[in-house]
Amino acid sequence: MKFCSAVIALVATTLATVVVAESRNITTPAVQDATILRSSTTCAECPESDCNKCALGRNNTLVASTGVSYYQALVGFHMPVAAFQVKSCSVQIPAMLRNDKTINVIISQAGTASWSEDTVNSGNAPNFGNVIASVQLPPYNNLGPVDVTTACRSAIEGEFSLYFAAGTERYEFWSRDSGNPALLHITTNDNDE
Repeated sequence: MKFCSAVIALVATTLATVVVAESRNITTPAVQDATILRSSTTCAECPESDCNKCALGRNNTLVASTGVSYYQALVGFHMPVAAFQVKSCSVQIPAMLRNDKTINVIISQAGTASWSEDTVNSGNAPNFGNVIASVQLPPYNNLGPVDVTTACRSAIEGEFSLYFAAGTERYEFWSRDSGNPALLHITTNDNDE
């Protein structure tokens, strides 16, 4: 009887080890990002002085704010694994700049339209999808990893994008062009189907 119990314990330990060994943690950077400006005002530096035609994908920072000029940060990812392999994933943005007030960071899934940092603007940016998270961030704090598993699992051929919007206050964070891209943290379980 003791022998059978020992064998069962050994088999259970071995199976648990196999499952753990098949889970992987992967961190991958954003492949593109841009600030999307939506405004009814005039912007002399934009094509035809139309703020909505500004392509702000090569700036060193990304902006989100509300008001007359409404800014959202658009961040695109490519996952190196199939969507069905995703057990969980979270997004982490670089350090906030000038965060001296409580801000509300709203993260939503972007539509499936393809876009480019060089040309994306409010007229051709992907549509908004469902809100994934709304996080209240105290002054002088950075946004830690936020669960975006639903976006990862609905990726098409590994591609998906997220919008970062502001609830009330303006906030700014580093962009991929600054050398500080947003990071996607993925946990997979290769047995999950």
